[in-house]
Amino acid sequence: MKPAAETSAAGDHASGSIQQESSRRGRQEGFFLTSTRNGGAPDNHIVSDSIPSLSHSAFLSAMRPVVRLVARGCLTVVCYHRVIRRGDKRFQGYKPTINASQEAFSEQIEYLRANYDPISLSDLAAWIDGRRGLPPQPALVTFDDGYRDNAEVAWPIMRERGVPAVIFLATDYIGTGRPFIWDLAAYLFATTTLTSANVPLVGLRSLATDAHRDAATATWVDAMKRLPGAKRSEAVASLAKALDIDVPGQEIFEHLYMDWDDVRRLAREGVEFGGHTCSHPILTGISEPQGSWEIEESIRRVTEATGFKTLGFAYPNGSSRDYSDTHEKAVLKSGVPLAFSLEPGPMRLHDVSKRRTGIRRIYVGAHESMPRFVAKLSGVARLAHALRG
Repeated sequence: MKPAAETSAAGDHASGSIQQESSRRGRQEGFFLTSTRNGGAPDNHIVSDSIPSLSHSAFLSAMRPVVRLVARGCLTVVCYHRVIRRGDKRFQGYKPTINASQEAFSEQIEYLRANYDPISLSDLAAWIDGRRGLPPQPALVTFDDGYRDNAEVAWPIMRERGVPAVIFLATDYIGTGRPFIWDLAAYLFATTTLTSANVPLVGLRSLATDAHRDAATATWVDAMKRLPGAKRSEAVASLAKALDIDVPGQEIFEHLYMDWDDVRRLAREGVEFGGHTCSHPILTGISEPQGSWEIEESIRRVTEATGFKTLGFAYPNGSSRDYSDTHEKAVLKSGVPLAFSLEPGPMRLHDVSKRRTGIRRIYVGAHESMPRFVAKLSGVARLAHALRG
């Protein structure tokens, strides 16, 4: 008989082999498809693609009973950052934050309304507190950061269809014209006249084409996010110097973000708002007291601006390594009953009730096909996450 440790190791190896084989077969059969990472939990971007032999409409019809089965007893929370109109010639910021066109978003919201039971953040908070039940297939639509297109493009589509919206605000960027660092970096990479550069944090990069510039921007942003907050301003200055371009004024970016008048107007129309920190740091990259302050102060500002109790908070970046128990406690200390990650959902209601400050969300990537969107909502990203260990 093998020693216990050896038996365990053999079992782990066998389990790993099964997972690898499942993933290999899934990739061969077109079930798993990795798309561009966009700042959240990376496994949230492993999604199900359509079965190649089925048409678009046939796939949606085939998935309907699966959706009913999977969604019942689960909470499906969808996360967006931005929804844009085609043809807008103004600077559009960092491209990976754009989740959908106006047309694609309309189709996604129509699907959600037809196949799920859209709820509000207030509905979810009332259920958590035992004051109200939930419909059979509850779904919540959320937005992070506070981009103006949430107000001008996304909300009118949702309002017309009676679908509630929640927007989590990074409050330092509301009404100030101050750009998110990834939008500023995107502008610097887009406007430099250089065709290559030794880029701080990431090394020599080609800038000869738009595709090269987009790739260099994404690589730099990913590296920058892991810097301590105090080092980020230095990183931007070094980037501007390396790209031989001056840092632009705030007027370049003002159209990208909501102001507090937008927030108050939307709150009167029924949009709910939550905190998303003040300066959008990765919370585990700063001190615990500073992280707690970021959480509590953003919640205070949102509550003061809207005049309504703040019921939710979303962790910046959102993977399990980006926040800790300390930050979950800070949310509750602020009187906020719910907090959201970007670990892939959906999430069983039983688990939501046990972990109300770690609610999973499904991130919608750019250029999402409807079959892929449907499969994501059905939990394939989370299945892939489990298979990859």
